[in-house]
Amino acid sequence: MTEAEETITETIDGAEEVRDPLDGLVEKTRIDPGAPFTPEVLERLVALKKDDRAAFEKLRAQLKDAGGRVTALDEALAEESGDAGGRGPTQADILIDLAQAAELFHTADGTGFVDLDINGHRETWPIRSKGFRRWLARRFFEATQGAPSSEALASALNVIEAKAHFDAPEREVYVRVGGLDGRLYLDLADETWRAVEIDVTGWQVVDNPPVRFRRAAGMQPLPMPLRGGSGETLRSFLNLKADTDFVLVVAWALACLRDCGPYPVIVLSGEQGSAKSTFSLFCGRCLTRIPRPYAPCHERTATCSSPRAMDMCSPSTMYRACQRGFPTRSAGSPPAAASPCANSTLTRTRCCSTQPVR
Repeated sequence: MTEAEETITETIDGAEEVRDPLDGLVEKTRIDPGAPFTPEVLERLVALKKDDRAAFEKLRAQLKDAGGRVTALDEALAEESGDAGGRGPTQADILIDLAQAAELFHTADGTGFVDLDINGHRETWPIRSKGFRRWLARRFFEATQGAPSSEALASALNVIEAKAHFDAPEREVYVRVGGLDGRLYLDLADETWRAVEIDVTGWQVVDNPPVRFRRAAGMQPLPMPLRGGSGETLRSFLNLKADTDFVLVVAWALACLRDCGPYPVIVLSGEQGSAKSTFSLFCGRCLTRIPRPYAPCHERTATCSSPRAMDMCSPSTMYRACQRGFPTRSAGSPPAAASPCANSTLTRTRCCSTQPVR
């Protein structure tokens, strides 16, 4: 043996044995679930998947039986190989990511809300409302050209609502009338979500009011206010016995547009046919644009209706209103049976026995 051959032989004998990182991997995984995620193992698995797919799938099944996290391993292998064909984001992940374009917050009772920027104006919707669901579904379609499943949408809404409750600020949400820093804001309920700002110097229409409003079911837009009008115009439409009663009606209407109580309860009294129901309907439509011509005709329906309701009471028709909203009606209850809460006061108005001449 020549000297060169002896040197080669000695080098081979002294070299350390290089073991395959996949040897004993299944047994290691039973003890340490992180064993398949070491850099050398991932590199070897990528090569095995490329060279011998059958052997790779067999080893993957063994790792799964050993308690290995094969789903996370697939993602790690895709990242290691630069292959985008691994597990992509789910529909719920996409929906949650799309919701980041909205501003989340919650109210004092924990209800989650979202501010949406739509065509240059802000809209406020409860997270569980149909309005936000439609917005989210449209954004999903724009991003994927597909429709989200109901399960993905429900899962995404749960996460979004949790983020609004724990990670977002608390704010107050109003219906129709809100207040901030000595100013009142009247929601016009139009398509661009404008409001009327009212302070001691006058009023103006603002495009983005600083307070948040929500749109209750059935709310209709108020007419755009015009300058130069007078409350005296209402007098000819109301069947009142005296001008002093009209002062009470105007005071009651103005109090309904306040952002906090106490609120007056107006009681209409008069003979049958003296336009008490017409009076109530007219005032309600002027203040809230009631979508229905008549209110509920059952006392239980009136009691269980919206808590933000205007109160109008008469011997034949009783409306309970300790807070603003839509009138509710209960038949057959005299004013004496009413029980105004501490947030209301009683105002009586007498209607004429005959219809006014117009």
